[in-house]
Amino acid sequence: MTDRDLRTLKENDNCIVRLKTYDGEVMLAKVRFVSESEQDLVYDLVSTSKESQYEKHDEQPAYLIKFEDIESVEVPAKLGPTAAGPGGGNG
Repeated sequence: MTDRDLRTLKENDNCIVRLKTYDGEVMLAKVRFVSESEQDLVYDLVSTSKESQYEKHDEQPAYLIKFEDIESVEVPAKLGPTAAGPGGGNG
């Protein structure tokens, strides 16, 4: 994870980001807490490419990931009102 990735996490507190990990997982996660001192991130899992490694719960738990396990952080493109509208985003 780069300094830019850390900045992205901090700027998107309580927002959704796309995390890519070194083991190949890609996830959408809602940032809950970024700890520079502990070098980790607490997040709510929105979706993942490796769903089978997570237990199913009635209430979604928060997860923790170490910075060293994060390959990259991106802010997913936001859907504007026209992109989410009927007619394939032309309306």
